[in-house]
Amino acid sequence: MTIGATAEWSNKVELADIDGDGRVDVLFANGAGYASPEAPEPNRAFLNQGPGMPFTDVSEEVFGPEPDFTRAIKVRDLDGDGNVDLIVANTFETQSRLYLGDGEGGFTEASDNLPQAPHSFGDVELGDVDGDGDLDAVLADWGPGAANQSSGVTRLWLNDGGVFTDVTDTNMPDALVAWSWELELADVDNDLDLDVLVSCKSCSGSYMFVNDGAGVFTDASDKLPQYANNYEFEAIDLTGDGYLDLVTINDGPMGREHVFVNDGAGGFVDGTADLWPDADNIPGDDNMVAFLDYESDGDPDFVIAGLFGSDDRLMLNSGDGHLEVVDAFMPANSQGTLGIAVADLDGDKKIDVVLSEGEAPQSADRVFLGVDVAEDTAAPKISLVTLVDGSVVARIHDNKTPVMPHDFQSVVLVAGGTEVPMQWYGEALWRGTPREAFGQLCAVDAAGNETCQMFGEDPGETGTDTDGTTTSTTEDPDPTTTTTAPTTGGDPTTGPGPGPTTGEPGTTTDATTGDDTASTGDTAGTDDDGGCGCRQQSPGSAGLLSLGVLALLRPRRRR
Repeated sequence: MTIGATAEWSNKVELADIDGDGRVDVLFANGAGYASPEAPEPNRAFLNQGPGMPFTDVSEEVFGPEPDFTRAIKVRDLDGDGNVDLIVANTFETQSRLYLGDGEGGFTEASDNLPQAPHSFGDVELGDVDGDGDLDAVLADWGPGAANQSSGVTRLWLNDGGVFTDVTDTNMPDALVAWSWELELADVDNDLDLDVLVSCKSCSGSYMFVNDGAGVFTDASDKLPQYANNYEFEAIDLTGDGYLDLVTINDGPMGREHVFVNDGAGGFVDGTADLWPDADNIPGDDNMVAFLDYESDGDPDFVIAGLFGSDDRLMLNSGDGHLEVVDAFMPANSQGTLGIAVADLDGDKKIDVVLSEGEAPQSADRVFLGVDVAEDTAAPKISLVTLVDGSVVARIHDNKTPVMPHDFQSVVLVAGGTEVPMQWYGEALWRGTPREAFGQLCAVDAAGNETCQMFGEDPGETGTDTDGTTTSTTEDPDPTTTTTAPTTGGDPTTGPGPGPTTGEPGTTTDATTGDDTASTGDTAGTDDDGGCGCRQQSPGSAGLLSLGVLALLRPRRRR
């Protein structure tokens, strides 16, 4: 067993290491009610105890005794002390919560550090939108009253050292969004700042707000294809052109999905007919997607959480964005799935999947262990490497969403004989300030696979480490970057702002949006002349897991 049988209405699930032991824990955002409140319920937290051991329920120790109407929980370092904290986005006109962590699984409520007002939040995302080094919060507000009969503006809370201020009136468009279940922070135009995508169920289309680099947003929704009843945005580079593409849910004919392809100019075109034909785009009621690399072939696939008879399923990517549906879940008939998340829970280098079950009271939350899933042998993706005012910014990821600290053993800049950990600041974007303006950026994922890429002025020769390891070039750039934790295992989500997150093209000394340079062999030592010097570390403590009949299996094509 893993988490045992749960009984609450679970909305979304967060997978994160909340006690600093290197294992991925599970948190469920709970509270009953579809468009109007039914009953508040306790949020749940389960600590991973290692392979073959049941998770430990520490829900009351983490969240306290009071129940909530919670739609989403996010785990990041919000006060810059190197320990992960929790933000709890509550709905049905209730106060949201903030819990500050001590790095060992202990949390203290600090909700007074949040704006004090009852809201109805459908989702929350974290990222540094104003470039000051703190992670800010963007929240989807349903507005007062029944969610299916109301609307609200998308809210922005700017963070200053763990204290949040609502700047919605001055920094956000006044567009009323009618019932958003999901929003995303994503750099849609590759200018190195975080833009906002807001899904909408009861609108004629969804919303896109573009960041000016200082945390002030402009409505650019006319650059999105417009379809009603969108439950979800999930962003990654599906087509391999270096720009983020989008998957949406339920906004097609008969509840089919869409793929919006980035046009490279800050907008999107509908690529569904070409990339996702009807035979593989199954109609039905679905809720959410998460990206993963099922085959470990270096391109992103994704899983879809079905609802009320719509099967949970896997979509395989051909490498250029063309999608094929396969059966990969056993069983695949979850009835009330409202959230989905992926991670390696048991340390076997295979991806696992967790589903949060809400709308069907008979359905407990589910954990699926990877069985026939390929072991992770694909190196992380590094792209968009840019030197801005002495800092290096890049997109780094491991072909999964969201990017989390546990995805990586290390993400470092190697220059001048030193290694400097990079800091994640939203989506898959990272930044750091190296000792010198030329060197290598190296990322080692949780499975020990490594990618290195040069930054700064190219010396005009193929990178060769002192141990003889040479770099190689991959053909498909991927700007969805993976966030990595520092080599000490801490959470790099905040810290001293190592430079601006944005910059006009004229301020950029070196920008790489094309091929990725990768080193997949072992490296040792540190080169004073800019060699990678990344240390191959053994994967952290194995995660835990054992789950009887629920499994991710070898895919069977639906033909």
